[in-house]
Amino acid sequence: MEVLKRVDKQDVFRKEIEELAKQIEQDDLKVVTFMEYTTPPEKIKPKLIKFEKVLPLLERIAESGKIQEGVAKIMFFSPSTGRNKGLTPTMMAGFQLIKPGVSTKPHSHNMASIYLVFKGQGYSVIGNDKIQWKAGDVFVVPANEIHYHVNTGDEDCVLFDVTDSGLLEGLGILEFRE
Repeated sequence: MEVLKRVDKQDVFRKEIEELAKQIEQDDLKVVTFMEYTTPPEKIKPKLIKFEKVLPLLERIAESGKIQEGVAKIMFFSPSTGRNKGLTPTMMAGFQLIKPGVSTKPHSHNMASIYLVFKGQGYSVIGNDKIQWKAGDVFVVPANEIHYHVNTGDEDCVLFDVTDSGLLEGLGILEFRE
């Protein structure tokens, strides 16, 4: 069985219709002559994120207080997806550190989030629900729910989350509100 290869033939087609295409195109509007011949997107490569390298960065950010006193949040992306696309074209992942006795600011976004409690204990208020959690637990924050997280333990709390923000960003509809 022969494997089909996608070949970008836009330049060949464009030469034949260049004058007509120029009449349609503007600064932010371009003509693609036939989608099946466009070059496929860059392949996303597997990734490994080492927690022992992430933790010092989270601690430094939380201690600086420049984002929020006692809170750090980092997200990861792949250059092959573009800055806001995430680790894959549809998913973004990140870590959040919350110091003991600290609460994140209430906020909402239209992306859904799945959290793994990596370290520590506390609770989250999601809409009208209060969810208690500890290391090893997984909880979900549905899209558009106002929520915040509170560290009730004696040690730093670390949450790992995966969101569908890459998908929403790609569609041009990602929203975040504090």
